[in-house]
Amino acid sequence: MKIRNLFTTYFVEDIELKRSLNLVILGVCFGIVFFNVTTGAPIAGFAKELGFGDLLYGIMLAMPVLGGAIQLFASYVLERTKKRKLIFFLGGFIQRIPWLFIPILPFFISNKNLLFSSIVFLLAITAVGGAFINVSFMSWMGDLVPIEIRGRFFSHRSMLATLVSFISGLGIGWFLDRVHGLIGFAIVFIFAAILGLLDICCFFWVYDPPMKKSDFSQINFRRMIKSVIKDSRFSNFLLFAIFWNMALNISAPYFNIYMIKYLKMSYFEIALYVQIVSNVITILSVRMLGRLIDRFGNKPVLIISTLVVSFLPYIWCFTTPNNWLFFVILVQIFAGTFWPGIDLTFNNLALYLSPDENRSFYIAVLNFFVGIVNALSFIFGGYIIEYVAPPIVAFVNNVTGLHLVEYHLIFILSGILRFTFSRIFLPRIHEERSKPVEELKNHIVKKIKDKI
Repeated sequence: MKIRNLFTTYFVEDIELKRSLNLVILGVCFGIVFFNVTTGAPIAGFAKELGFGDLLYGIMLAMPVLGGAIQLFASYVLERTKKRKLIFFLGGFIQRIPWLFIPILPFFISNKNLLFSSIVFLLAITAVGGAFINVSFMSWMGDLVPIEIRGRFFSHRSMLATLVSFISGLGIGWFLDRVHGLIGFAIVFIFAAILGLLDICCFFWVYDPPMKKSDFSQINFRRMIKSVIKDSRFSNFLLFAIFWNMALNISAPYFNIYMIKYLKMSYFEIALYVQIVSNVITILSVRMLGRLIDRFGNKPVLIISTLVVSFLPYIWCFTTPNNWLFFVILVQIFAGTFWPGIDLTFNNLALYLSPDENRSFYIAVLNFFVGIVNALSFIFGGYIIEYVAPPIVAFVNNVTGLHLVEYHLIFILSGILRFTFSRIFLPRIHEERSKPVEELKNHIVKKIKDKI
């Protein structure tokens, strides 16, 4: 692909649409840095620097995702007012501005309990903003991006975000390894918050199509939730989303802590061997995934991607402070190839299976349940590590002579649940245009044979 096409939606002919989609892509190039810092290794290191244990760390991370619980209200406000762009901006600023203050609190509050409570309070504010921005963004993109190019657009957007992610990740990792302590974290978080605000500002010039008229405001919340649950097409997808995210998030927040505390990896090493390897593979594969989605549909790509990702947590159990390099790179090669397949197809199915009328409410119901499940899973994972895993791991090590640590228990549990839930709930999802997964498998095998 030519360099000049890299930062533009070259496959879009309409000039106004192209301009808007290019701005959406520019925004994610800023926003990905914000999200990587506030959800990745830096926030894990920040919690460790403050002396918070795994359970408190899980509670910290649970606060922002609890915004899903108020997305029903956010969706109601959106549908009542139809002021999607205004709600997007208000939500975006409310979500990002608190991160200008979170990293400087330790310089003014010495009491650990008060500090933790203050951080959680600010994170709760970000959750409120996140609820409004998520609902408005999904509704906005559902109306803005034509369905026939969604696979290519979101894969192109993901590729650019990945490129920015690994460049910024190396720089931030290098910086944190050299500027130690709370000063380093404060600088990084404030920098990320500023970029997060620039992400929101890019949308000032994005076209906002008129929202579809609906009778959303004429029915109550209970009836609205029932209407979504009774929609078998969407409710089957909702069940998959709930249980899949439960399986993921009992372990997901703790890989960064595991690398920092147990594997003794530096921030630069985490950026290089985790973020960079995965991102390079993603850049090489995401356009292919977009074409596969457009050709075979979302469901078969999602089935294969979840199958592979289900086995990745087990590989982490073989890592030690002395041998981690090979296993970490192996995990990231598979993750970089198949995680984008999950992300792209999940978003596409959420848009595809929700009707044009009241789409924002359907997305809100999805995020409501997923947000609650994610938050509870974060906390439950931390509780297992601190209170359940130690005696179990000690017993297993004494009996078998293995050298497991507490984190390995949730990695194993997560892998089992990922495989089980995806095999149970994915077959129930119905996508009219999707082709049988066997056709996709045969296509992939044929391509591999042709390359060989």
